[in-house]
Amino acid sequence: MPRIAVEHPFTDIQLALGKRGYQADMLDQKANAAKYDVLVVRNSESYDHLRFKGSLVEVSGSTVNEIVDEVEERLQRAGKIPGQPDAAKSESGSGFFAGLLSGAAIGSVVALLLAPKSGKELQVTVKEKLASSNSSGDGSGKLSQVKEKATDLANQAKEKATEATTQVKEKVSSSSKDPQGTETSRDSSSLN
Repeated sequence: MPRIAVEHPFTDIQLALGKRGYQADMLDQKANAAKYDVLVVRNSESYDHLRFKGSLVEVSGSTVNEIVDEVEERLQRAGKIPGQPDAAKSESGSGFFAGLLSGAAIGSVVALLLAPKSGKELQVTVKEKLASSNSSGDGSGKLSQVKEKATDLANQAKEKATEATTQVKEKVSSSSKDPQGTETSRDSSSLN
């Protein structure tokens, strides 16, 4: 069982740890800190001079539940209790799929904004596409269809952005020429 100590006067944290099944001692003297796996303290700087192999959890600005969660995460990182820390859990596949979906949504919005059609024409096109995909059978292969459509939309958006960039560059270069069509000199020595 992991050894946890809580600095006085944080008895509410001690009780919350007890409700989660941990035994937490009240830390009477700083000299006893070395025998614990996790210390819950008011200020970690007051423990800088001690040799301590465990983790310090500072109380400042956190709720009791946040502190208890932090204690559990520290114990998991140290291998004192089973499970993985929350940071390792968030790096699993669920984060990838959330990013994939949000990227697809953003790409779709950009493609819709850059579409050369009016709102009514775009609505008709979207309704036709949805109707044709819904009537295409049992629904297998829809993911690949969506992926292809998203790729096409992203490529179209990229082309539109490139075209817009080219047009802006042309306008900038044309505005830097004088009325006779020659480029204005930016060299101060040519003024003499």
